[in-house]
Amino acid sequence: MSDDRALRQYNAETAFVLIGDLVEVYLDAHAADGAFYNEDRYRRQLAGHMNVPGWTLVTAQVRGRLVGYAYGFPLPEKTRWWEGIQGSIPPGFTNEDGHRTFALSELLVRPDRQRQGIARALHDELIGSRPEPRMTLLTRPDNAPAQSAYMSWGWQKITQLRPAWEDAPIFDVFLRDAPMTDGPMPS
Repeated sequence: MSDDRALRQYNAETAFVLIGDLVEVYLDAHAADGAFYNEDRYRRQLAGHMNVPGWTLVTAQVRGRLVGYAYGFPLPEKTRWWEGIQGSIPPGFTNEDGHRTFALSELLVRPDRQRQGIARALHDELIGSRPEPRMTLLTRPDNAPAQSAYMSWGWQKITQLRPAWEDAPIFDVFLRDAPMTDGPMPS
């Protein structure tokens, strides 16, 4: 990242003071995405996710202003992450033990800072720090820029799911192997 940009990693305890800023970036990034992307629902989601052991946040700041972040967590054995899968998947695909799969839950950049390499830097910093052998994320099928970016970063669409949350949209499920730690990240 350039000299005026800084990445920083947090755990749930150290990120607690940032919750208001995280919500602000979320609402900014999703301003045109509909009623599902509201403050109350996101605060509940964020609080629940921050309680998962291993939750990790990476933030990007430009001149001291939070412009984006990515967070995720290892999927616990009794995760609800895979509930609502549509279509067939291989046997054992949803088996989790808290060490198998890291879920990239949010990757957000303020609209005025998009297409500047910030999302890629956040993505690489977050998943590059993880020991889990595979990664997963959900993205809306109509979010072509995100889908294109993820595919160019080594992710593959596997299936779709609709979470049990009220008014939840259908999401595409993406998966990728963890990046190799002894070599360059795939481009």
